Amino acid sequence: MSSNLAAELADLAPFRLTSPPKDVTIYGYSGKHLELTVPKIDFAECLGGELKSWVAPFDVAEEGDAFYGYPGPGYTEEFWILDVEGSRLMIAAERSPDSPSEDIAEMGTVLESVQIDP
Repeated sequence: MSSNLAAELADLAPFRLTSPPKDVTIYGYSGKHLELTVPKIDFAECLGGELKSWVAPFDVAEEGDAFYGYPGPGYTEEFWILDVEGSRLMIAAERSPDSPSEDIAEMGTVLESVQIDP
């Protein structure tokens, strides 16, 4: 389950795969971790001038709405795709090349505090 999504994200154009999918066990569950980075591209060539990646499910956002929070090249997004008792759970964490080290440390603290109660 997590392998399929990880493989699809790893091939998501035009993103650059900066850390290939690898097996992980985190929060007591197994899955995959990978990291994508926005390459230097002309955002004007993207639909509506916005780079979009994954599409949100209907119950989370408007139907077909995509994540498009990438402000420019160098923006990095990490994914942990876990199998939680037969259900897929994806945790994403983003940072820009200009993110202060304090923000990155705080993000690490938040990720360490995650508790999954299936």
